[in-house]
Amino acid sequence: MKWLAVLALAFLAACSGTRALQASKNVPYATLEQTVRVGSSTREQVRAALGESTSIRFDSGNEVWMYTYPAATGTQGEFVILFSADGVVQKVRSGEVYWLKK
Repeated sequence: MKWLAVLALAFLAACSGTRALQASKNVPYATLEQTVRVGSSTREQVRAALGESTSIRFDSGNEVWMYTYPAATGTQGEFVILFSADGVVQKVRSGEVYWLKK
């Protein structure tokens, strides 16, 4: 059974470099920060305040939503929200996205 857990972690690590989730909604960062509260905001509250966005639902019931925001440096920022199975915000992550020129 341990080998299955190790295999699953290796698979997740291999996939971590891909961009499977693409944001579909651009929202000001201040609005995101004021609207999304870890431990208290629900999916319904976030949807009502920010609108629909790209989402991924996992078999566990957890769900990830992603929004973008215009960053101060002129780049694009990502704001990722993790909802627990009961629909409450569990974690958020934000940061600027840097694109490499070819």
